[in-house]
Amino acid sequence: MSDYIFLINPSARSGKATKLWPVIETYLKEHRCHYTFRISQRLGDIANWTAWYALHGLPDNTYLVVVGGDGTLNEALNGILHAKPAAQLPLAYIPAGSGNDFARAHGLPSTPLAALEMILNTTATQPPKLVDIGVYADSLTKQPAYFVNNIGIGFDALAVFNTNHSRSKKVLNALGLGKLAYLTSIVKTLVHQVPFTLDVYVNGQHTRVHQAYLLTLSNHPYFGGGVKILPDANPTDGLLDLVVIEKQATMRRLIWILVKILTGNPYEQLPEVHRWTNAKIHLRTDEINYAHADGEELCRQAINLEFTTQPYPFWL
Repeated sequence: MSDYIFLINPSARSGKATKLWPVIETYLKEHRCHYTFRISQRLGDIANWTAWYALHGLPDNTYLVVVGGDGTLNEALNGILHAKPAAQLPLAYIPAGSGNDFARAHGLPSTPLAALEMILNTTATQPPKLVDIGVYADSLTKQPAYFVNNIGIGFDALAVFNTNHSRSKKVLNALGLGKLAYLTSIVKTLVHQVPFTLDVYVNGQHTRVHQAYLLTLSNHPYFGGGVKILPDANPTDGLLDLVVIEKQATMRRLIWILVKILTGNPYEQLPEVHRWTNAKIHLRTDEINYAHADGEELCRQAINLEFTTQPYPFWL
């Protein structure tokens, strides 16, 4: 008989995951599912648990299920691969965050019980699916870290910082308006984000972007809680997609471009837009910038990172 281990982040979506768990647990009991669960108390708990499972393995017919947001899934994945880089420990996922871009990109149900039903069915009837995860490392230390959605530098990352530290985020999440928290932070971000010089190295070619403003490097089309910034990005092609928006003219022009992106209108032919698709991308900045991975803040730093992908198994 199958056994499920649920790893729950109670702070996801400002505590919504805590309210979801009793609903999930009631369903499990009603359907006589075998399960255990662990609720994290602090950042790092889930990474520590998945690291332990990576090192010690799981019994046959036992499955890990992450309940939380994209950042929670990021933490679970990094726990596994930092402990055992060659590990292929499949993860199932019930989206309970503000953005849920991983679920959106891979067609996972948005409601927890539907996601649970899909997991129970998939683990019983088919093998896990291999999809791309992003890998990045400082070009000097070569120490890898991993992401499931995207890396943002500049405007995107500062918007994430402003959202995460917004007083209104908890209220909007409680009302089911988590995406609005991201959108409302954009005005504040427009005031404070300044352009920066970016060096991009792809296939031995060097491109310097002098007024880089927004940078997103992604596995799939979505960022920012459903914004389809890279419509043709494919999460199974082994390639990364990079888009950089340059601030070449007035703030009014820049706002017009950002509105086109956020509303899903075509923008890639604009002269301010730079786009690369490749298996390996190297980015460098001299200026200190905000950065994020899957909506989780990275320390402010001058960027000198190499990016690639690797396949990883998920129950999708």
